[in-house]
Amino acid sequence: MFPVSRRILAYWLLLLIPALGVGLGAIMLLRREQARLAERAAYADEARRAAVTARARLIAENAELLVGDVQSGLLDLLAAEPAGGIDRLLDQLEKTNPLVRTGFQCAPDGRVLRPAPDRADDDGRGFLRRFAARLRESPPWRNDNGGATIPSRTASAPAAASLLDEVAQKKESYDSSSRQQVASNVSKVQSARRDVQALAKNIYPEAARTESSAPALVRGYTGVTSEQRSPSLAAAASPGRPEADIKDFRPPARTNLDSGLDTGRAREQRGWFPVKVDGRLHLLGWVQPAGADGVRGVELEMAALISRLGGALPAEISGEEGYALRDDQGRVLHQAGAVPRAAIAAVTVPLAAELLPGWTVVAFVPEVAGDGAGSGGFFLISTLLVGIFVAAIVAGGSLLLWQARRSEAEAAQKTSFVANVSHEFKTPLTTIRLYSELLEQGRVRDAAQSGEYLRTIGRETQRLARLVGNALDFSRLEQGQKKYARDNLDLRAELTRLLDTQAPRLTEAGLVLHRGLPAQPLPVTSDRDAFEQIVLNLLDNAAKYGAAGGEVTVELASGQAGGAEIRVLDRGPGVPPTHRERIFEKFHRVDDTLTAEKAGAGLGLSIARQLARGLGGELRHLPRAGGGASFILELP
Repeated sequence: MFPVSRRILAYWLLLLIPALGVGLGAIMLLRREQARLAERAAYADEARRAAVTARARLIAENAELLVGDVQSGLLDLLAAEPAGGIDRLLDQLEKTNPLVRTGFQCAPDGRVLRPAPDRADDDGRGFLRRFAARLRESPPWRNDNGGATIPSRTASAPAAASLLDEVAQKKESYDSSSRQQVASNVSKVQSARRDVQALAKNIYPEAARTESSAPALVRGYTGVTSEQRSPSLAAAASPGRPEADIKDFRPPARTNLDSGLDTGRAREQRGWFPVKVDGRLHLLGWVQPAGADGVRGVELEMAALISRLGGALPAEISGEEGYALRDDQGRVLHQAGAVPRAAIAAVTVPLAAELLPGWTVVAFVPEVAGDGAGSGGFFLISTLLVGIFVAAIVAGGSLLLWQARRSEAEAAQKTSFVANVSHEFKTPLTTIRLYSELLEQGRVRDAAQSGEYLRTIGRETQRLARLVGNALDFSRLEQGQKKYARDNLDLRAELTRLLDTQAPRLTEAGLVLHRGLPAQPLPVTSDRDAFEQIVLNLLDNAAKYGAAGGEVTVELASGQAGGAEIRVLDRGPGVPPTHRERIFEKFHRVDDTLTAEKAGAGLGLSIARQLARGLGGELRHLPRAGGGASFILELP
């Protein structure tokens, strides 16, 4: 390896080794970054799911609060009413309260007293058909637990209010939109609870606007004024109390009934129990007052209850979350946000499992783009970019090494070219000098010998002219400065003149010249000097390498697409297959065993092809049938 190549290789290695080091280090850092991103994405996803789970539980708690408010309000009304006014109360509730579907009374053994069995069509409600057998067979007030009831928790603040307090205490960590969203959701739940509580207790805001309307609030269905029956109820309905305090109403305390202690007196029983009829859920609430033999109760209007449960869902939702309230058959009763139909819920929270079996609050969380798959994509793209960077450096070093080797080879070829051209110039110059000195010194014996010397000097002068012409053409073609003077030419006449001039030289080389020229002129537009240079180089090549064949043929014919074709054919050894394209490369010569005795610089065919292409044509080589070489010049 030459010193220049060693230096270039060293430079290339200096680029390659640091590039590979940087690439490996970058990949290691990318792996660490990928792991960090994946961990952060997992933590964010876990935190988001925890937040969604907490919100779903909050929704379930709010819904249970609404159901509890309905239950406690209705049962409080039933418990506070004297036995003499219970029928009117139940009639009034059926007519005016949308939460009540049917009011009923039962004997202690579960026999239904109201609605009466002889009432036509059971008032169109089918209460007896649905529940009479169930109440008679297994009265819930005779069970140990007395039925399921969601206790009212109005005395304590709901979880939503606690959340609002937490936001207020840590408002510096929340933006204004988040605080406003929480406040809006809390306000919605509180408003829904106030409406439900007022409706369950049969307290209507429009009836409590005037002082005169307050006493008549419940008198219409009991026959007794509210002041006489329950001072607390009258106070709750009076305009002197704020509407927000209505939700805090409770019937008068009955310590011997509500404390759960056995004081020797019968205590009040109450409860709710679910009944499924024809695949539909029904809720029945009952009260057995202290010391009373009968049981009073109501069947809840499920459609009205469901319509009011929508108040438990948040009014505003962040992002693309979705929440839904589903019944035991999977039907969506209420929803907030994006709730896909076929998607699997991310979080499922049961809702009042004893009273509303199978009812759930479900939450949906869309897949977050940029989690594990996103970090994998980040690592892939980053690794690809690092690979491209390293590959670019390696490719640049390889290209630099290749260019150095090519430059080194071209430098060696140019050195060989200079040596060959110098040798080519030296030989004719020596011959010219020798014969010139013989003629000058008068050492020529006769006129015939003198003429031979002069012809030799002329041939060597022509040889020098061709060498100089090739050298000049090569220089111009390499620098892109070759200019063509196009003119109208008769190729037949030009080719005849050239062959007449070169015939003696070909004869001296041992070649017989055969001409295949058309009888008519063949006009083209081309450069005369370039055309002549191409033909002379082809004839020189035939004289050097095809002399052993003893003949050379020059043919001229019209081209297939117009223009002309000039063929120069010989019967020499031909061109080996591995050299048939390389013979047109500059400085290239066929192997030494074939051409060792043939001088030359390896430029003739290269210059001929470049000139032919500069004229808009082409120069090709084909093996000749029967042996030899065939060079075809195509001119437009």
